[in-house]
Amino acid sequence: MPPVIPIDLRLPPAARWRLTPAQCDQARTLLRSYQADLGLSAGISGPFVVAARPFAPPDHWAELESLARHLSLSVADVALCNFYYDALKVTLGQGFGCTAFAVDAPGGILHARNLDWWSPDDSLARCTAVCRFTGAPAGSFTTIGWPGFLGAFSGIAPGRFAVSLNAVLSNEPAQLGIPVVLLIRRALEEAATFAAARQLLCETPIPCDCLLLLTGAAPGEIAVIERTPTRYAVRTAADESVCVTNSYLALNAGGGSSASEILATAGARFARVSALIARQQPLTPDDCLRYLSDSGIRMNITAQQMVFRAATGEHWLKLPPPTTPS
Repeated sequence: MPPVIPIDLRLPPAARWRLTPAQCDQARTLLRSYQADLGLSAGISGPFVVAARPFAPPDHWAELESLARHLSLSVADVALCNFYYDALKVTLGQGFGCTAFAVDAPGGILHARNLDWWSPDDSLARCTAVCRFTGAPAGSFTTIGWPGFLGAFSGIAPGRFAVSLNAVLSNEPAQLGIPVVLLIRRALEEAATFAAARQLLCETPIPCDCLLLLTGAAPGEIAVIERTPTRYAVRTAADESVCVTNSYLALNAGGGSSASEILATAGARFARVSALIARQQPLTPDDCLRYLSDSGIRMNITAQQMVFRAATGEHWLKLPPPTTPS
């Protein structure tokens, strides 16, 4: 099972993250991978992250500075590691994938997602860590992440909501704003309800496009928030379920390119997961994981598979076996 990293937010930022030597090595390995993806050499990440500092919550930036000291790296390089998703939009106009869905089920809404993101030597899967945050204003929460990653792509706040991010591209240029992974963490820290999280995630300016699947603790609390840097639209559940891959369905935002394998397969993955749910709605976490592993949904680059149930605070995590990218 992946290691659990405890983070007590009642402590000063400099004392919150305590990584083992092995986890420090993993964080450095992941950073090198991100730099290679972005075409950057070590030590020149500053221009890509300096604009983010005024928009990052002060505590989050102080955690970045502490992690940089802990890892013997520059703050700019550690920030790049955390703001990778936003940097991809700015520098390359591309992103990673993901398939996600949510269904009303006995015991509470089930929120399922594949994280589709290529990494050398399956490092994203191998280095996966469960980060358990306590002491936040709105209550405790858990993210599925990696050593040295203080933001959130996927997270659950027991009794409140769960949230996950899918990549998408619009024709709207990048803007200045809080990095999306820090906005998700801010919602997990501060939003006491599904409605509060939805408002925060919809209305806060961000640098890049994204699709956010948000599920709550009460029946019917299911929404896909389709974002550009400045605009949003919300899709709600039809027949007690909703699916999301890597395309806008409610927001007229353009963008996208069939040159990307992830974007080119988004429609087929959406159709397949929708068909599976229409044929038989999943009722258990095992059902959800089975759908996520379907050959028409799981990709060769799938790094993490997970299911959340916000009503109970439970989560289930599966790391797919290594595969050779096609």
